[in-house]
Amino acid sequence: MAYAAITCLMRTIHQSMELTACDLQLFYENLERLRAILEKPWKATADVEALTSLEAEITELAYSAEDMSDLESSKVFLAQNVEERSRSMWELFFLLEQALECIDSTMKQWMATSYSMKDLKVQPYSLAGLSEHAVERPQNMMVGYETEFEMMLDQLT
Repeated sequence: MAYAAITCLMRTIHQSMELTACDLQLFYENLERLRAILEKPWKATADVEALTSLEAEITELAYSAEDMSDLESSKVFLAQNVEERSRSMWELFFLLEQALECIDSTMKQWMATSYSMKDLKVQPYSLAGLSEHAVERPQNMMVGYETEFEMMLDQLT
């Protein structure tokens, strides 16, 4: 469900870019990265209830952001003058920034839970700067896998 919700939010942002001519590409790309994380197959060795709860939270955040983004985009489109349009654009940017921070934070918790490592805590990194390869899960378990994972986490911080 989180994947679908993020995809819907991405569609809404894309439509907002077309309708308002606002440059929202950065938000779109960040959501694309988050969606790529959800596409990867994760081994269900973690706390399934916690993962389900976090995924529901991500879904709720994304749908809420989609509704608010749609409303703010219409305000930008219907603005009567430059000042009103500018204020509405800033409100849209602020709304998307806040929503993305919340979704990003919840995604970090989801990732930490999905790896089910006791000493893994949410690090102060941003998914916005990650390449798709930085979050890929190896196909086969290998000797030193946990060491490799810790090295990847160190690179992210």
